[in-house]
Amino acid sequence: MWLQLENDQVIAWSKLGGIDGTDVIDFDESKLPDDFEENFKPSFYLLKNDEIVENPDFVEPEPPALGPSEQDKVNAQVLLKMAQQQQKQDAFNAQVLLQIAKLGGTANV
Repeated sequence: MWLQLENDQVIAWSKLGGIDGTDVIDFDESKLPDDFEENFKPSFYLLKNDEIVENPDFVEPEPPALGPSEQDKVNAQVLLKMAQQQQKQDAFNAQVLLQIAKLGGTANV
């Protein structure tokens, strides 16, 4: 089994093939905790004295914030302004066409 380490923390593992990167070691799979695969999360385990142990300093990472990014908010405001301008232009065009119709003329549109 291949383990990728960072500051003695196990950040990735593979049973087949290798792992690209630095600090990759070949580790005896029989020395793994029974629940290694089920509980694995990057940095959850440490390699200490050729043994895999739970990292007492492990903190569950914060989930990514859901919602629009700042760029998404700016884009939405620009699109809203464009839609409002289009709505005003459409209302103006409708008024012009109504005036032309009242006068009995035709428009070359």
